[in-house]
Amino acid sequence: MLLCAIAALAIVTSPVQARRHAPPTPSPTPVPPANPVVTQMARRQFVLWQAGRIDRTEYTASLSAQIDDAKVQQTSTDLGALGALLGLQYLGPVPIPGIPPGAGVYLYKMNCSNGSIYEQLALDASGKVAGIVFRDTLATPTPAP
Repeated sequence: MLLCAIAALAIVTSPVQARRHAPPTPSPTPVPPANPVVTQMARRQFVLWQAGRIDRTEYTASLSAQIDDAKVQQTSTDLGALGALLGLQYLGPVPIPGIPPGAGVYLYKMNCSNGSIYEQLALDASGKVAGIVFRDTLATPTPAP
């Protein structure tokens, strides 16, 4: 009778011992929630650039001086090829060293009827556009050898 009990115990415990658990993976850092005012600004800037009619009063003087009409028209043509804006996805803030206090840089994915593009929007402390970049891909870090 003792032998049966040991055999039963071996059968019950054997699968439990054979089960291996993967080491836990680190939890990703959650993206802070999007600021609705910044999201509205990102949407507005995309649509204005797509239409080729930016509002320079929303830009810092230094950024406005760097943007000529030819650049606006070329960007409008490129963004126009993407079709209608269907929605946008907030990907989070972009950490940039040395950014002035109160300023922020935000990354969005703009989803359009014919594709998508990334918009990086920098706002100064007063809420003016201090920088804007449209990219079709994001750089991925390469591991060190």
